[in-house]
Amino acid sequence: MSRVITYEIPDEVYEALDQMAAKSGRPTEALVLEYLRRQADGRRDSLTEEEERAAAERFRRYIGMADLGHPTGADNEGIDRDLAREYGDSHDNQA
Repeated sequence: MSRVITYEIPDEVYEALDQMAAKSGRPTEALVLEYLRRQADGRRDSLTEEEERAAAERFRRYIGMADLGHPTGADNEGIDRDLAREYGDSHDNQA
């Protein structure tokens, strides 16, 4: 199983990674993945409870930072209404 993570990084960081990848003859994405794997392997099972709590707290600071421009959530009734409205619309009036 694999997952997709998207990060926005500064141009200068990307350029440095891109140069490192070019020197090694690999795609930038492969270089970054290898680095992340090495970091994860080196840290696996080595965090104390306090370090895990601190890392979780640092992560939590970013929760909710993305603004999609509309509310999101688990309002199932609202979702059902939206779906019913869209499925009931034939979209004939669209160009």
